[in-house]
Amino acid sequence: MVHRRRLLGSVAAGLAGLIVPAHVRLAQPTCRIARLTGYVRTDFTGRTYDGTNIRTQEPICAASWNIPLGSRVWIEGLDDLFRVADRGRLGYSDWIDVACWSREQAYELTGHRMICVYPPEEI
Repeated sequence: MVHRRRLLGSVAAGLAGLIVPAHVRLAQPTCRIARLTGYVRTDFTGRTYDGTNIRTQEPICAASWNIPLGSRVWIEGLDDLFRVADRGRLGYSDWIDVACWSREQAYELTGHRMICVYPPEEI
C-alpha cells in the first residue's frame, strides 16, 4: 500500500506540472490522497475566510487547517489549480472543499482523489 501511494504521488506530481504555465516556478509539491467535496458558491453571500468574494471566477477551495491559506491545490481529474481561500467545518486533515457553481458539480466531486499542494510562498 505504501509503495502504491508513493507511485501515485510521483505520477500526480508529474501530471500537476503539466498544467502550470512554464514561466511559473513552483517548488516540489506534497502529494497525497485527500477527501474531496464541493460546496455551491451561490448558497453563500459575502466573502471567504481570507476575504475573497465568494462569487469570484477564480478557482478556489476551502481546506482543512493542515493546508495553509494561499496554497495552490492540484486535484486529480480537474483542469485548474485551486487557491485555498476558505476554511470550513472540515472534519479532519487533507480535506478539500471546492467552490462550485452548481449542486451537480459539487456532488460529482465527492470522494477521495490524489491532490498535490503547492505552498503559498512558492507561487
